Amino acid sequence: MRTHAPLLPYTIALWLGCTFGLNGVTALSYVFYTWLILGCWIAFGWKYSFTSLRMLLFLVCGFIGFGRSCLEIHNRPYPDGGFHLMTITSCKPLAVSHGENIYGYGRTEEVGKVAFIWPKQIKFPSSKLRALGKWEEFPHPSKYRSFDFRKYYESLGCRGVFKPAYTSEKALQLPKTFPELFRSKMASIIERAEVETPAAGFLMGLSTGDKSMINREMKDLFANAGLAHLLAVSGYHVGLVGFIPLLLLRSRRREIRWIAMIGLMLIWAFIIACGSPWSAVRAGIMISVGCLSRWFGRSILPWQSLALAAWVVVWIDPWAPQQLGTQLSFAATAGILAVVSSPKWLILRIPIAAQSATMAWAASAFNQLPILFLPLNVLASLVVTLVGVLLGLGAGLSGVYPSLSNELVMIGGNVVNQCLVYLQRINDVIPLAYEIKSSQMYIVASVAVWGWLLSSTIPQMLARIISATAVAFVTLNLLDLLVNL
Repeated sequence: MRTHAPLLPYTIALWLGCTFGLNGVTALSYVFYTWLILGCWIAFGWKYSFTSLRMLLFLVCGFIGFGRSCLEIHNRPYPDGGFHLMTITSCKPLAVSHGENIYGYGRTEEVGKVAFIWPKQIKFPSSKLRALGKWEEFPHPSKYRSFDFRKYYESLGCRGVFKPAYTSEKALQLPKTFPELFRSKMASIIERAEVETPAAGFLMGLSTGDKSMINREMKDLFANAGLAHLLAVSGYHVGLVGFIPLLLLRSRRREIRWIAMIGLMLIWAFIIACGSPWSAVRAGIMISVGCLSRWFGRSILPWQSLALAAWVVVWIDPWAPQQLGTQLSFAATAGILAVVSSPKWLILRIPIAAQSATMAWAASAFNQLPILFLPLNVLASLVVTLVGVLLGLGAGLSGVYPSLSNELVMIGGNVVNQCLVYLQRINDVIPLAYEIKSSQMYIVASVAVWGWLLSSTIPQMLARIISATAVAFVTLNLLDLLVNL
């Protein structure tokens, strides 16, 4: 391992120990992964050389992760099948109605996120209220059902399923939180500009991460095109917000650099306003580390920042490493960091690296792979930057020049509407995604890509062995398929 990523093995140990403590992996798997990492560390010529002290630190980090998960289990209750009074503070929209129940998820004051199985005869919450009901473990997956209820809601960070039996008639008059105020403000700005519905939903998702105004067909369209990340607040959105202030940090004048630090505060305000999703928090931590290192004249490279962000995230929420969104965010970022060392053709290399790094998750969780992700992501980066600038200027001028604000937001909405029309036409002519019936080969192919991506971070011999083994596996399987045809 290169010396610019010495925190990486200890971060892996922390995440692995935390996942083991929460029963995310078995004891046998934990021992196997630990010895596999230590064996590779010993056997290959890493620049961050193996020593007994570093091995001890690696094991200690694993125990720290295990201890953090034990604290989580001890301090937070588990679904016990009994009746509980829950204070529901938010409920995710676009809940699915099936049979006699409504399925969704939301946040409670008592236990955090829970999944809902809401009887239709009880009014689904549109505001904050208290509900009495059973809090149970997720049902185990059935081979007769194509949808894995447990896997889906656990990937969102939900703790058990809540089945209400009674709700209070009167909604709770609780003060609005900062994210709620921000969403309502952006919604009023977009509504005042009279932006049409498809574009209005996209603008809300781009600015706040709220996808309640986007229907299922539009979400599927973005997923098939490989553009679903535009609807979830992530490093892309954080970069749009802080791009100009962060440029000022390169100045040698102290006054201008102070302005850049104010921009850093603006970035964190935006992250909090969007509900602090882990993808945005990860980006915020990495940007903060980079800014502070620049401010104090130090050089901390992005791999170290990514590892530090992983430590912070898992310490705040030990369940985060098991959530699909967190895994996709860190995997895509690691893939991007692996190719940004060279500035050539970054507009093409970044989407390829991000898509390749998350191929295993796309194949196993979504059973599809976008076909036109590269040209669509390149075009989307230009369009979204333009729309983001227009929306940001419009929001900033809403209280000073309302008419100009409306014009800017309306122009952004029109651009989005036209792009959505063209995207739908492409989807009608050419399938945007390839459906995967067996994800095994794609997962192994992703391992081969990871060997290539990490060739500058892990020993080159190890990277070549990983890639060659994965390619050989895929080749043998393809030959076997051809023989059996």
